[in-house]
Formats: sequence, structure tokens, C-alpha cells
Amino acid sequence: MKFLQVINVRWYNATAWYAVNLSRILQEHGHKVVVLGLPGSPPIKKACEHGLEVLELNLNSNNPLIFYKNQSELSVFIKEYKPEIINCHRGEFFWWFAFNRFKNSNFKLIRTRGDQRKPSTDVFNKIIHDRWCDKIITSSNKIKNYYLQMGINTDKIEVIYGGVDTRKFYPDHIERNRIRKEFNFKEEDFVVGIVGRFDPVKGHEILIKAISHLYNEEGFNNIKLFIVGFDSIISKSQLQEKLVAHKIDNITKFAGFRDDIPSVLNSFDLGVVASVGSETICRVGMEIMACGVPLVVSNIGTLPELVEKENVYQFDNYIDLAEKIKNHSKKTFIFSDDKFYQEYINLVNSI
Repeated sequence: MKFLQVINVRWYNATAWYAVNLSRILQEHGHKVVVLGLPGSPPIKKACEHGLEVLELNLNSNNPLIFYKNQSELSVFIKEYKPEIINCHRGEFFWWFAFNRFKNSNFKLIRTRGDQRKPSTDVFNKIIHDRWCDKIITSSNKIKNYYLQMGINTDKIEVIYGGVDTRKFYPDHIERNRIRKEFNFKEEDFVVGIVGRFDPVKGHEILIKAISHLYNEEGFNNIKLFIVGFDSIISKSQLQEKLVAHKIDNITKFAGFRDDIPSVLNSFDLGVVASVGSETICRVGMEIMACGVPLVVSNIGTLPELVEKENVYQFDNYIDLAEKIKNHSKKTFIFSDDKFYQEYINLVNSI
């Protein structure tokens, strides 16, 4: 089957990861895939790393001359490539594909949405989704509900969370011991890990408060905090100041950028995704659970849909988070490449 995956994203965010990962999986299963994205953008570079064929066009430009050039090149490309499925992972230029789907039925059109923002409810947007688009994929039930509120038929919408490569992310006791030795974690230590850029939206502060409460007020003496990530809006030094203020700097370790993330995740006794916003696609949560590590999450975005309900806490309540760290389900769920592929192909075959 021949796919065109449209990934006109300026950076390698969760939406781009979802789209590029899907493209890689489709190619590995023998399908022909072309990735269309912005010239020189991180998603295009990542697609090239996976050996995917790419097409680079500035689809997000409002310049009339560039638009004319884009639609001309795309028309020629589609005529020559003859994709059976075109999948748009962003809204910019989706209307053009929808209009061309309306004019002819030489390809089927899918709109995949992993954006926390509500879709526009104007008449035109409803028409292109309801009449000119064959299927809508959302990365959570929350986003699906936005479309249902627009009046889109529920049969047209499918929730597909995505998946991770379980050839890389799996329980590994040897690597667990290696990383714990590197960071001086003892076997009896209970290591709580968080992974992500240092940004207020990732909720490091709420986790620091929860760990402080457990360690200083409840006597959870063997608890350790393992922070994996890199400077962004917040710096490491700013996080260290918070750790000192909450008297847990002595039980906290930092790991910056790592090439051995699966090994690092295996060193956790518990993973926490403490986000206070977004998280309509949660790659790291899936990776943590694929390593056999229990996961506690905030009640933000798609997170509550990925774990047992007793592992979900109110995003702004550090006491609630502390309680979940102490008492949580150890059950994990596997969101694998194979599951991702099968769910996607089942949807494609249903069109």
C-alpha cells in the first residue's frame, strides 16, 4: 500500500514523533511511504534517519506565490506517486487535500490530531472533516469528544494512542543494575524517576514537593528522586535551588542527555509523568511501561487513559501525588509498534 504522511511541523514534538514513528513502522511492514514536511525541519531529518523517502515543501507559508508553487508541485507529485492513503498530521494545508479528495476519489484521506487545542467549529471545517475526509484519528478520547461535539459521526473517529519500539524498550535487569550502580542507588532504594525537558509544563516542582512531603514529613527514608532531562525554560540550577529549599537535594540525582534511555528507565522503581498541561501524546509514559516500570500520571490530556485509575492524581495536588507514589498499581500496559501498526491498518482497511 502507498502512503503519503504529511508532517508539516516546525520542531520534533509529540505530533511529529507520532507521525514519523508511524511512517517508520509502515515501511518496516513493507508499505511504500513518503513523508511530506517543511524544508530542513527536524521531522524531515528524523524521517531521513529512518531511511524514509521525503518531500520538502513550505506548506505553512501564507505567501501566494509559494502557495501556488506548493499546490502545483503537489498536484504533479500525487498524479505520479498515486498514493492510496494521504494522512495529514497538522491542520495547515489539510483543507487543500480535503478539497482534492472531494474532487476525485483516487486516494483516501485521514486526519490525525494529537493537538490539545479544540478544532475550529466553523461550517467549513465541519464540512471538510465530515464530508471530504474518510477517517479521523485522535490520540485521546478527550480530542475525540471535541469532534463529537462538532457533530462528526462517532464511526468516523478512532482513538489510536501510538506505540514504542519494544525491541529497544523492555525490562532489562542487567541494565537496571548498571545504571543504579552508576548513580549510587542501592537495591533497597525506591527510585522515582521523571523524564523530560526542564519546563514548568512538565511538573517537576509538584513532584519535588511530593517527594519532600514523603521524605521529610512521612519518614519515607529510602525514597530517591531521579531527574532525567535537560535545560529548557527552567535550568538545572533552578531545579537544584528548589531541591535545597524542600530539603531533598541529598536524595536527588540528575542525568542529563543520555543515549541509553531504555537503560535509565529500567533503573526506576516508579515513573511519574507530572505534566500540568498538554500531553495529548505521551511517548515517555509508553516507554516507561514498556520497560516494566509502573507509572503514575497527572489527570492531564491522554494520561488518565493509559494507566489504571488508581495511578492518576490531581495535577496540582502534591499530597495526592505523594499518596499515589506510596500506593499505586504495579500493572503496566504495552503500547507497542505492532499494536500501533495493527490498529492503524485495521482503520485503513475499514475505509
